[in-house]
Amino acid sequence: MKISPAQIAAALKKIDNGVNAPTDEQVLVISSPLEPAVVVAGAGSGKTETMSARVLWLVINGYVKPDQILGLTFTRKAAGELAIRIRTRLRQLMKSDLVSRELAEEIENNLDVTVLTYHSYAARLLSEHSIRFGIDADIQLMGDAAMWQLANDIVRNWEDASYSNESAVGTVVEDLLGLTKLMLEHQVTPEAIAAADNEVLEELAQMSGGENPEVRKVKKVLQQRIALLPMVERFIERRQASGQLSFDDQMSLAADISVKFADIGELERAKYSVVLLDEYQDTSQSQVRMLSSLFGGGHPVMAVGDPCQAIYTWRGASAGTINSFGKYFPKAAGHTGAERYSLLTTFRNDKTI
Repeated sequence: MKISPAQIAAALKKIDNGVNAPTDEQVLVISSPLEPAVVVAGAGSGKTETMSARVLWLVINGYVKPDQILGLTFTRKAAGELAIRIRTRLRQLMKSDLVSRELAEEIENNLDVTVLTYHSYAARLLSEHSIRFGIDADIQLMGDAAMWQLANDIVRNWEDASYSNESAVGTVVEDLLGLTKLMLEHQVTPEAIAAADNEVLEELAQMSGGENPEVRKVKKVLQQRIALLPMVERFIERRQASGQLSFDDQMSLAADISVKFADIGELERAKYSVVLLDEYQDTSQSQVRMLSSLFGGGHPVMAVGDPCQAIYTWRGASAGTINSFGKYFPKAAGHTGAERYSLLTTFRNDKTI
């Protein structure tokens, strides 16, 4: 008979009075089957505690060892907080009467749950497998200042006399950086962007009734973006020629390697039996490509996020990422558990709210 989330919480409360009994919503998440699932967690809904409790439930019931769990989030601070919370709870659990001496010793020997940022995990993949793409694993990433200087050099010394832009040089540099970032993130070629923009321009040219200010504004934006594409190609070429990579390059390459070499996914799935994805609403297209290539196909992936808290839309994240979870992390044949759970009870507000 499996130990329930309520039993675990009761045992921990004897050691730490700050531990509360899980809500019905939390119980469903904590004890959900080992299969892909997404959790919509509102602000202040006890997400971190629930994820920690999920790890405890899996470990104490013998599903996995702590070092077989991978947790990913966005910031080093969040990764550190989640890792500390999990390890603290595991140590507390080992002192409880639910855990035998044998299990306590086993947990103690495998206490380290791997909790990383998404970028740190991508960097680890590159360090282990970048040789397959002919990339130096020890390469230093370009900082924002170095990226801006290189882009500024390209803009100021652009030799195409036909290029014109009414914006200030600094604005063109920012546009160059932004367009390059989006192209790498979404794996879109300059040719595809030019074709799509020209199609829209052709449709605008065929509109009856003449041009109004809004149409002229759209045309100007599209024309300037098309004219900027050769600079983007030069920008990428110069970085690749000098062996310099940005954080966007890093994530894009990690995704490419994960997609191209299936054995990397086999290695990662063998290493990590369970995967927890924090702040999933802010994952970018490259991150989703990387993770679905590595852990798709029915692997136990639990993604936690809130579409109302998406803050990285400027770099490719989308609130729709949560709704499309099942597309990238489909269930294995025969699995019938719930794909979507909710943590909607907030503990930060008083009863009035």
